[in-house]
Amino acid sequence: MSTVDAPASTRAPLFFLSYSRPPFRRSTPGATDPVLRFFEDLSVHVSELVGPETGVDAGFMDSAMTGGERWTPELLRAAGTCQVFVPLLSSALIGSAWCGMEWDAFSRRRLVPQGGGGPGHATAIVPVTWSPTDDARLPRVVRDIQRFSPTPMPDPDIVRQYEREGVYGLLTMRMENAYQAVTWRLAQRIVEIHRSFRVEPLVPAGIGELRNLFVGEER
Repeated sequence: MSTVDAPASTRAPLFFLSYSRPPFRRSTPGATDPVLRFFEDLSVHVSELVGPETGVDAGFMDSAMTGGERWTPELLRAAGTCQVFVPLLSSALIGSAWCGMEWDAFSRRRLVPQGGGGPGHATAIVPVTWSPTDDARLPRVVRDIQRFSPTPMPDPDIVRQYEREGVYGLLTMRMENAYQAVTWRLAQRIVEIHRSFRVEPLVPAGIGELRNLFVGEER
């Protein structure tokens, strides 16, 4: 893998959204892709909290690649330079080789606490429950990292709703207040990691250097 120079890494997206879902079909006038809406809302919140410099995106989401297409240099660079990796956990994500390789690209990078010290088990991977999954069938690499929990909350029911339905479920059932609260808490968590750690850049030269972490391991 090739390293990225420091000036380039400072202009990297703060978070990388990893997801997999069936192609979106606009069924009603004005309907919005739920993943795109979530990404845009999360980006707005992160930008509000950190005030990124002009021209630098708060987050990165690949909206073009589907199975069988080439990985773009932009995607490889984002996976190798972003500071927080946010996988949207779903059955589709676990079945996606692309998402497994994105996870691999990020997990190879070195996490450095800002100011020295820090717990040895710290991670800049923040798995988010997108839709309900069978936890017993999740790969060990996923089970080993604690899922994001939107705490504290003034209304504890919001936490339970998120854990039971996932972000996609909140949007589908039009539970707007719960959705907004969860997204805001996630933005705060992303910024907290950004301020506490630095993930050293390491950009893959191509997907030939990566493997799908979701297969070939004990579950």
